[in-house]
Amino acid sequence: MTQERFISQVREQQEPLRRFLLALCGGDAALADDIAQDALVRAYVASGSFLGLSKFNTWLFRIAYHCYIDY
Repeated sequence: MTQERFISQVREQQEPLRRFLLALCGGDAALADDIAQDALVRAYVASGSFLGLSKFNTWLFRIAYHCYIDY
């Protein structure tokens, strides 16, 4: 996945990702934002391994969920 494609995909999924994490974090916006930032960094680092076997948002949300669990 190219850097430009990654950025485009993240822009599309940024708000849904934030809402997803906000719900997991019980409404704690600061915590949700921290976890989202961690998830986006992890996703960027791993973007070369994204093979397109699932939708990008499925892949990204799974990374975010694991970041939440790790927290």
